[in-house]
Amino acid sequence: MTHKFGIKNKFEIQYNLVPNQGEGIFCESWGSFKMLVNGVDICEYTDYENTKDYTWNLYFIIEWLCEKMQYIIGYDPFPLPIQADTVTNLIEKANEFVTDDDVEEYLWFQAKSLWTSKHSWFSNRGGSVLTNTYFRRVDEQVEISWCNDFWFDKGIKFVNPRGCFIMPKSEFKKVIFDFLKNILNELETKTSCKADEEKLLEWKKAIQLFEP
Repeated sequence: MTHKFGIKNKFEIQYNLVPNQGEGIFCESWGSFKMLVNGVDICEYTDYENTKDYTWNLYFIIEWLCEKMQYIIGYDPFPLPIQADTVTNLIEKANEFVTDDDVEEYLWFQAKSLWTSKHSWFSNRGGSVLTNTYFRRVDEQVEISWCNDFWFDKGIKFVNPRGCFIMPKSEFKKVIFDFLKNILNELETKTSCKADEEKLLEWKKAIQLFEP
């Protein structure tokens, strides 16, 4: 069964859990995931001429969204003294930094790395082919930007390889939280393991404060 959340032809999330070998929420979270922006799935890609939906352990996406929500919708500005109109442009400008001072170089790129880990789920992809997507708050809106040059160099082409979409924070929260609450509840019905139950409760508590 495919679950759908959001506003058609604007911003939607769809997922479908499928049977997989093994027990526990990690195995039970195996399924397909779509994030559609203006009707186009930014997670869809072509690998050796075969077009594929993103299918993996959705555990990684759930974990990252629950743990990083406070930074995505909170006050966590880009830390480096540069200006650009999108996150992907900020990252590209940051990568151009050059200095002979090893300490300054470390501090600069460490600041960038720490910030991107809180705003892009790419670092938590668990070995999967996941779009390199950033989420950040801009006043009362949320910017979603993606750039998949990393995958292009590996022969993988995303249907929508690069873009930026800005939407009201309230709409973003509703879609994301509807998705998270639904999939967490579904996983809860599939486990009887105490450790898994505790992990699901931990994730629910992590986002409870920020619910719309």
